Order: sequence, then C-alpha cells, then structure tokens
Amino acid sequence: MSRVFSRRELLVGAGAAALLAGCHARTKDVLRLGFMTNLTHAPVIAGIASGRLEKAVGVAVEARSFRAGPRVLEALMGDAIDVGSAGPSAIVYTNARHGAGTLRLVAGCCSGGASFVVRPGSHIAGWEDLRGKTLATTQIGTTQDISLRKYLHQHGYAPGDRGGDVAVTALDAATILTEMRRGALDGAWLAEPWATRLVRDLGAVRLVDERSLWPDRVFPTALVVARGDYGRKHVARMAKLAEAMGEEVDRAQRLPDETRAIVGDELGRLLGKRLPDALLAEAWAYVDFTRDPLLRALDVIADDATTLGLAPRSSHETLMG
Repeated sequence: MSRVFSRRELLVGAGAAALLAGCHARTKDVLRLGFMTNLTHAPVIAGIASGRLEKAVGVAVEARSFRAGPRVLEALMGDAIDVGSAGPSAIVYTNARHGAGTLRLVAGCCSGGASFVVRPGSHIAGWEDLRGKTLATTQIGTTQDISLRKYLHQHGYAPGDRGGDVAVTALDAATILTEMRRGALDGAWLAEPWATRLVRDLGAVRLVDERSLWPDRVFPTALVVARGDYGRKHVARMAKLAEAMGEEVDRAQRLPDETRAIVGDELGRLLGKRLPDALLAEAWAYVDFTRDPLLRALDVIADDATTLGLAPRSSHETLMG
C-alpha cells in the first residue's frame, strides 16, 4: 500500500508536530498512510489495495482507514501516520490552528462527489423549506459540514448551535441512513457513495449536487498531505509517492470499471458489507478524479471556514504561502 507527497508546503503548527514527531519509536522503515472510506478517495484506496503505491515508493506501507477527514489530520498531528488523504476543510482547519510548515500538500485526488440529499416526505423542495428542519453531516468541521453551513448562511439561515432555526447534527453515515429511514432526519450533506445510497435505498431526493455551486463545477473533496517533518526527511520517497498518486488518478479516469471493482471490494472489507455494483456505478458519475489540487477553490474553502467562525481569519494565506 502507498501514498503521496510532493507539491508545496501547506500547513500547520510546527510546534505541536515537532514535539510529537519523536514519540513513536520505530523498528522498521515504513510509510504509515491514512485514508478515508469514501468513493472520493478511490485512487488512494485502489493504489493501496493493489500494492501499486507500495511498489512505487519502495518501502512497506502500513495503511489505516478513517471515517472522517478531521480524524486523519488528528492522526497526522499525533504522529500516528505520516501521510493522509482527507477533505480540504480538515486541512484548512488544522492549518489555521497550528500555522504553516507542519503539513505539506502532496497531490490532488478528487473533485466533486458530494450532494445535499433530503428525505422523501420532508417537504423540502428548495432552500426556502429548510426552516425548522433537522440536517446532518458526518462530523463537525468536515468538508461537507462546511458546505452545508455555507449553504445555510447564503440563504439566511443559521444552525441551531449558532442560535439559528435549522438543527445540524453530526452522525456517522450508517446512522444517518437509519435516522433518515425512521424520519428523525430531514436531510444530509454527504460524500459518495453515501449520498447515492440514500437516494437508492430510501428514495431520497438529491436537492443539490455540490458541483453546481462552484465555477466550472470543480472543487476539491480529497487531497493528499504529508506531515512536514516526514516530507522533509524523505524528499525522494515523497516524489515517488506523488507521481504514483498521479498515476492512480489517471488510472481511475482511464479504467473506471477496474478501479471501481477494486475499491468496491476494499470498501466492503473495511465496512463489513460490499455495496452493490449498481450503486457504486451510479455514485461514480458524481465524482471527478484529478491530479489538480484546485488551490484557488481551496482558498475559497479557507475563507468560508473563517466566515463561518470555524477557523481564524486569513488562515488561507499561510496555507497558500
């Protein structure tokens, strides 16, 4: 299994990372890699499961899966992993908290692949119908959480935790499915394949394909980052990893059926149940894999986090520096 680094230095607090870097003694040379169990991370998952990333980097890869991006960044900051694939909001937030230099942006991975879906019977036909509703994301501070909060803000709403009249709760994807099925949730902003699963399993309505909210329909939903100290120590290794990650993105574009089959098997193993091929194929149409980290859109996400009170002002400037 394997992962990437190489592009430009991105993020976060040199202080905490430097203190934690020496906490875990190692007896062998490995690359510890974290990734998320979403379809938006398919190139990473396929590269790990096939062994191609490990072969490319030339060292053993120890992979670890996570359900949300903030957990990936926590693991990076705690020196539990060396490289991670996560959504941009978790990266922006970590950068804002700790300052430039702790993380390095490795590569782009995915654009798109997120939607706002609403329960049939919720009586939500548009943004005008959200007052008094209960909505969910998988964790506070994820990319989809910021997207939902931005959408509410743009339409004159505020979440209940900010004194507003739309309840926003954080639940894992499986619980969102259960709660929406029993009518306790009205909608959720989710990454793929979970958004499509709600549509197929519950008859939920895809109210917003998030691509429609962005110029040219592109915005980052998965990026690969390395801990800064690890990247500086292993420059050549990270360069190999970055190129291998780019090749996995190209493969996902060129051979979608092959990549989707590998990812479907691996997600089934990790999550305990293989999702139907038809569901994965439908969800795949909402995901756009790219080598481009889409830095201009990342800058917008950093601004959004500041506007919503989730990150210090101007945090994106150190991220982009």
